[in-house]
Parts: sequence; C-alpha cells; structure tokens
Amino acid sequence: MTLPKLAMFKRGRFRQALGSHMNIKWLTPVVLTAIFGAISAQAEVKLASPFTSHMVLQCDAKVPVWGTAESGEVVTVEFAGQKKSVKADAGGNWRVELKPMKPSAESRSFQVTGSKTAQPVQLDDVLVGEVWLASGQSNMDFSMSKKVKYFAGVTNEEAEIAAANYPLIRMFTGAAAKTYAPQNTVGGSWQVCSPETAPAFSAVGYFFARDLQREIKVPVGIITEAFGASTAESWIRRETMVADPLLKPMVDHFDAAVAAFKTNPPPVVAAPR
Repeated sequence: MTLPKLAMFKRGRFRQALGSHMNIKWLTPVVLTAIFGAISAQAEVKLASPFTSHMVLQCDAKVPVWGTAESGEVVTVEFAGQKKSVKADAGGNWRVELKPMKPSAESRSFQVTGSKTAQPVQLDDVLVGEVWLASGQSNMDFSMSKKVKYFAGVTNEEAEIAAANYPLIRMFTGAAAKTYAPQNTVGGSWQVCSPETAPAFSAVGYFFARDLQREIKVPVGIITEAFGASTAESWIRRETMVADPLLKPMVDHFDAAVAAFKTNPPPVVAAPR
C-alpha cells in the first residue's frame, strides 16, 4: 500500500506535506495544550505528562521544562551539566528553560528535585535531537501492524517490523480521549523503537523518523497525537475561534448541538449479536 502524506510541527514552525484529511493550518495550540499543559497542583514535584524516561529533547533551541509542586516550593532541574531552579507560583505551577543543546546520542539522566519533596523525580535514557509532532486523523493514527488496529498494517509488515531496530528513534503516542474541554494531561510514555514496540507506532511517523534519522544521524523523537475522523476545529483553541468572526458561527453551532444532545440524548441501541 501507499502510505498517506503527513502533517508535522517542528520547533514552533509548521512544515507540511498535506494528507487527504488534515490541513496543517488547523493544527494549533489546543493539541499542544493537551500534550504539554501543566498538570493540576499536587503537594510534591511532578513533571508535565510528556516528560518520561527515554524521551528526546529538541536540540539547538531552548528547552522548556514544566510541571507542578507545592506553592512556593523551589524546584531544580538538572540535565547535561545544566542546573536551573525556580519557585512554584501561587497555583503550584513552575517552568524553567534549559539552554540550547547540541544533538547527543548519549543516554543521560534527567533529574528534578523539590525543596519540600522527599524523593527527586529521575528520568533515564534521555537523548537530545530532532523532535516532531505527528498529528491528524486516521492516516496518522494508522499503525505499523494490523494486529494493533484492524484498519492498519503496512506492506511487508513482518519484515518491516523485524527491521525496526533503531534505538535512536523514540515515539510518544498520546492516549486517545474524547472530552468536551481541552485537557491538561495526556496518557502515554516514550518508547524506544524496536521490533517489540514498532507494531503500535504510527506508520507515517515511523517511516518519516527512520528516513530522517538515516539522513541526519541524530536522535529523532516523534510525538503522535492523532484521532481518526477528528474535525479540524477540534485542534484549535476555543478562544481563537470565538475571536474570529468567520469561525465563531462554527463554535455556536457546536455548542447548540452539545446542548441539544445533553437535553435530549438519543436512545442507546444495543448492537446485534
């Protein structure tokens, strides 16, 4: 089969190869809020959801790191010889920026400590390289193996998966969730590319990362946030749409439909056996 083209986001600038369903101009900060938003305040230091072991941090650019802690707690982030400290604000949110780093395939530890937290948060096997966001509909959600998703699978599936041994490629696949409001966290963790993990990878994301890594010879991280048949407007900040006279009618129509559904939900019909 021929894989569809993809829409990607890199370093705050859009680079595009448009697929049949997704126009890159619609991919705006709502998805980033869902992926990168700070988690609700807790009494101990926590990292935002995309920061896990095996992650890839963006090279040659400032790297924001954020999360939550007790209000007033001093949080210190240490990685690659850098040490940055900040005090959590009244809402328990904190954020620091690491200085730009060169690409590195060296597996290093990433540590976050808090002045009021007993145990530090330590992430292992962290690399520095190119990080891309793969987003869209089912064409981006399309996995390498038909055993993972019934509509998926690639040509020469067994051979492609068996050859997917690229420890410098990592993928974060956000857990799917249907919500009315933007979420602050997303489930998922970074996975090192191997024949064991590749079956569940976005096929477009994997082949893109494989070819890119072969070309530039640095670690490549892919963050996959895709949902089959999702509408373009679902990826746009509500505030942005409401402020645009051309887009606001879409929000009003959607709100009316939601209100009607809540007032008079359709009957649930059992599927035939």
